[in-house]
Amino acid sequence: MNDEEEKEKIPLSVVRKLPYKTLNRLINKAKAHLKTDKVWQDICKEYDEDVDIIDYIPTIFGNLDVSAKTNKGIVTLNYKLLCDGDFNHDISYLIHEYTHWFQQCYGKKATQSSDDGSYLHNKFEQEGFTNQVEYIAKQHGEDEAEEYVDDLLEHHEVDDKKEKKKLENIFMKQV
Repeated sequence: MNDEEEKEKIPLSVVRKLPYKTLNRLINKAKAHLKTDKVWQDICKEYDEDVDIIDYIPTIFGNLDVSAKTNKGIVTLNYKLLCDGDFNHDISYLIHEYTHWFQQCYGKKATQSSDDGSYLHNKFEQEGFTNQVEYIAKQHGEDEAEEYVDDLLEHHEVDDKKEKKKLENIFMKQV
C-alpha cells in the first residue's frame, strides 16, 4: 500500500457522493471553530470586520487539482481533504483561503492570481501561507508547522538553500 492509499481511509468516489447537508455541516462546524480562534480573530481585526463575517463566506467542496482555492470570493475545498477522515486537521486551508477572500473582497485592487508569476513569491499567497502556518503552529504545534512548510517547499521544488531559507522565514514569521 502506498502513502496515498494509506491516507485515503474514505475512497474519493464515496466522498464525492456525500450529501450536501453533510458537507455543509462540516464547513459550518469548521467556521464555528474558527470564530473562537485567535488567528482568525486577528485576520478579522486587520480588515476591521467581526468574526461572524465567516458565516457569509461562500464555501463549498469541489473537484480541484489543488487543496483549495478562492475565485471571485467563493472558497472551494478539494474533496480529497475528506478522504483521510480528519477534516479538523485541514481547517488551516480555510484560514489560507479566507485570507484570500478578504484580499479579493476588501482589497482596493484585484489580487494577483496564483497562476501569475512565481506562486510562492506572490505576496497574496505569502500572506495566506503565513496565516495558515501560524494557525497550524497554534493548533498542532511548531513542529507540525515546520513540517508543513518543509512539505510545501519540497512540493514546489524549492532546492536553492538561500531561497528556501528566505521563504521559510516569510512563512514562519508569525510563529
